[in-house]
Amino acid sequence: MIACVQMKLAAKDYYTEEAFQEKIMNLMAKVREKSGEGPLLAVFPEHIGTFCLLCNESDRIWSSSSFAQATSRLVQTHFITVGQYKLFKRVSWAKALLMAKSAEAERIYLSAFQKAAREFEAWIVAGSAVMRWGQTNRVYNTSPVITPSGDVIYRQHKMYLVDMEGKGGLDLNAAPFNYMSVVKSPFGRLGVAICLDAFYEEVWERLRLLGAKILIQPSANNGPWNEWQQEDWLRSSYKAVYLERQFDLAINPMLVGNLWDLAFEGQSAIINQTGYAARAKSHDQEEILVGRDLLKL
Repeated sequence: MIACVQMKLAAKDYYTEEAFQEKIMNLMAKVREKSGEGPLLAVFPEHIGTFCLLCNESDRIWSSSSFAQATSRLVQTHFITVGQYKLFKRVSWAKALLMAKSAEAERIYLSAFQKAAREFEAWIVAGSAVMRWGQTNRVYNTSPVITPSGDVIYRQHKMYLVDMEGKGGLDLNAAPFNYMSVVKSPFGRLGVAICLDAFYEEVWERLRLLGAKILIQPSANNGPWNEWQQEDWLRSSYKAVYLERQFDLAINPMLVGNLWDLAFEGQSAIINQTGYAARAKSHDQEEILVGRDLLKL
């Protein structure tokens, strides 16, 4: 069974780490109810773990009027720690904040999905989150793959960044091309291409040469789901699977909803070589798509 989760952002789900864990457990309970018993691969959207940076913060942060004001107040709240990273690591304020908060946010994010994977006996591609790479100055948009035993067996870093992730935004690092690999699973080899990465044919080629059968595209479209964007989106996993037949299947969960003025829209989809096996009905509401026996086609 394949499940594609179109999760809707809501501030209440990030107030505390308990609230975030409850959100993920509730979603996985719905996924398992729809899927029934048996092997399960559940895929979540890009950046859902990034906002764990806000978990356990004060009302002053949550009373902000914009995402920019919230991040500014985060820097003020953790000024000594953030300032040390800024001074000694010689990085931007944005990256210094991410480095200062990364370990706690990663713990909150991964522990929720590890618990869900164990309890619901599922393979989970947990969307993605901003994560620091060891003790380096590198901070990547990273998608972890988790087994039913709760083990994180692989982390795929994003290579092609959008404006929100670049120097004028989160100031993330773009991963080198040779960091891309595939994951063996009971469903076949999984190739994870985070959002924009799945638009590039050289990414398809590398994953295909490594033996990937399923293309997984966790996404978060930070903009309106207008006619142009819908048409442009066909250049990614839809083209790779349906038009070019590079893979047997694609799973493209999309983040929807907003935190302050930061808004996301999109329609999640499961795609096979006959077209859309399942597609979200809305571009702004939470939905769970499931597909049965898709790998037998």
